[in-house]
Amino acid sequence: MTPDPLLWPLNPTLAALFPRLELIQDCWDLLADRKEHYLPRGEREPLSAYRRRVEAALPSGFFRDALRTFAGMLASSHWRELPATLQAVISDVDGRGTDLGVFLERADVLVLRDGAALVVVLPPQHLWPSEGDRQQALRHGDRLSLPRLALLERRDVLNWHLPGPQSLPDTVSFRMPNPKAQDESLETDRPQHRWLYGSVGLDSDGMSLETMELVADPQTPSGWRPHRTELNHYRGISQLPLIWYASDGAAFGEGDLPHLGLAHQYLNHFRCQSDYQELLYRTALPVGVRTGVVGPMGHGSSEPVVLGPNSVIDLPEGASFQFVEIQARSLAEHRAWLESLDQAMRRDALIPSGAQGAPRTAREISMAASQAYALLQSQAIQKASMFSTLLEHWCTLTGESVTQRDGPALLVEISPLAPAPKPQPTVTEMLQLHERGIVTDAALRQWLGDLAGVTPVSA
Repeated sequence: MTPDPLLWPLNPTLAALFPRLELIQDCWDLLADRKEHYLPRGEREPLSAYRRRVEAALPSGFFRDALRTFAGMLASSHWRELPATLQAVISDVDGRGTDLGVFLERADVLVLRDGAALVVVLPPQHLWPSEGDRQQALRHGDRLSLPRLALLERRDVLNWHLPGPQSLPDTVSFRMPNPKAQDESLETDRPQHRWLYGSVGLDSDGMSLETMELVADPQTPSGWRPHRTELNHYRGISQLPLIWYASDGAAFGEGDLPHLGLAHQYLNHFRCQSDYQELLYRTALPVGVRTGVVGPMGHGSSEPVVLGPNSVIDLPEGASFQFVEIQARSLAEHRAWLESLDQAMRRDALIPSGAQGAPRTAREISMAASQAYALLQSQAIQKASMFSTLLEHWCTLTGESVTQRDGPALLVEISPLAPAPKPQPTVTEMLQLHERGIVTDAALRQWLGDLAGVTPVSA
């Protein structure tokens, strides 16, 4: 999981967090190519049986769907007013055709999954000697003359330096997926490393941005040699255009994993589901049992028998053959445990009451909805703050003035998750139902007692 090779020393905070980030990433990817890690081979288990068991294990998408549900609730937002340059490229904020709303939703998903993400406002790639030349390039639709937004996962922010405990970083090292690695099959003689590395830092004159790629070199111990591809310097920038978007408003590089417990429950459910499917496979058909058969050397073991539609078995005198069904009493226990795990996951994920699961009382639904609403409301405040800072960095790079507003630039609307209360029938309606025989005497007395706040007297 650790980046290889290391161009910079890995931050201790990230190094300690890598195993948990890897676990959450595996749950998000439906344990792709990692099922063997979570389903180890049993002692003396045949390799063919183990491979069949791993292939039959199908993890669900519950973990990913739960996080996407929360992110979808945060996506109900709208911005008040955008800078003219950002409004002009609102459907291509990253230079790859990504809409601004889609970009923000991706950021929400990463924050809910990893606890934090890094939002980057990249300076314009095309620099011009004068403002007139830049304006002319913009009129001709030069996208690279404007800033671009980038989103880095938490695991890809490798190292950073903070001048003080409460200050912003002045140096950050990161990595990005190498787009050339996807075309490696076209150039087999020139292997491409899957990562590109970058470093951004502040000095007395402004900000420097360096990007590097790894070139295959068999003379080095790791087989890769770093090669600088770009080095740009931007004057007049006193703060790195980076935003640490955390779920709990933590300092740069910090932040808890809000759904780590749900990921552990997901893995537990996956293992239990795999064991249950294995039991079903083993007990699906009855087992043929021979008794009283002696082997060729006088021992109790004999040659195996292969049965088919027209098979005939010759048995000696006193021997018998019959099919015996396996009782598998543990199947019911496994099924009950699976249902319990499923209910626990839905409760801890704060899935709305309309989802599948055990029925809950109105009080339980209201409490769970209130807890989910508080979590989402806190995340909405962090999102609005991040967006305001994003606009400030954008205007700093473009030279535009930041619009003064009364309130946040981004409004996130979170609707309460508790279901609307059902309208209560009137006394006249209840009496009519009683006259028609739909409501019994006991039910009517109970309803009237609850309405009056007294205990009804039994007849």
